[in-house]
Amino acid sequence: MKNISSIIAGLLFLLSGLGKIGNVIYFQNLIMEYGLSYLNILAPFIILAEILIGILLIFNIKTKIVSICAICLLLIFTGAFTYAWLANGITDCGCFGNYMPVPSSPLITYIRNIVLLVLLGIVFFRGTEIQSVENWKRVTIYTIMFTATFVAGMTYKPFAFIEHKHPFEQRPISQTNLKEYNQQVVGSSLIMFFSYSCPHCINSMENFKAWQSTETVENTLAYVVVDSTNTNTDSLRMVFMQRYPSLEIHEVEKDRVDFVEAFPTSFVVRNDTIKHVIVGELLSPYLFGN
Repeated sequence: MKNISSIIAGLLFLLSGLGKIGNVIYFQNLIMEYGLSYLNILAPFIILAEILIGILLIFNIKTKIVSICAICLLLIFTGAFTYAWLANGITDCGCFGNYMPVPSSPLITYIRNIVLLVLLGIVFFRGTEIQSVENWKRVTIYTIMFTATFVAGMTYKPFAFIEHKHPFEQRPISQTNLKEYNQQVVGSSLIMFFSYSCPHCINSMENFKAWQSTETVENTLAYVVVDSTNTNTDSLRMVFMQRYPSLEIHEVEKDRVDFVEAFPTSFVVRNDTIKHVIVGELLSPYLFGN
């Protein structure tokens, strides 16, 4: 029972970390959606800590101190989720990232965390730990952590956005084809063009919602570019709307937006001038600045 508790707890931590490591920006978005934007810089370190804790628990190494660290981390996670739920209406903790979409609700999250706390308590009070670590375990730990650090570094974007030199950049919107899609709104705007089938577009949706809820710009407009010859459009639309039922979008035929070279492409308009053209995943408004 002792070792089983350690292995189960370790697997949960390991899966939680692995589910987020391939897309650290998703976890950054989640932290900011929680209302804790100032902590998003810690995202990769939290993920790496989860993975390390999981491996050490599975291998039954230093279980006393590791279980204490795990309990502290779990209590912090639970407190953060409680705040996000009560203050911002977040119901899905996103604990396992977007590569391991595990159905969740506040009740499921609390039950899972309580069970995990019990397992960690058993590990702390009754667990035994090995006195020496075999070489193959050391090599495994170093290999996994090195790989995880590398992957996290590849997907972590601290305070930058991808900006692409575009013919529309720094031009008055009235002199471009984009004016048709600004819908005569007054003030600054974010206009994003995306595709239902684009993974980077889906990853950008939470940030787009964040742009809507902040005062970074006064208006947000989302256009999904569709191809009338694509027979999968209806099913892709259905999946997207199930995931983002409250998001207002407008569909536009592909041949009408020849100025969009890749998805997603976002235009930031201020004072009737296209100030920025962002090609690639849209970052959070908290990181974008002005």
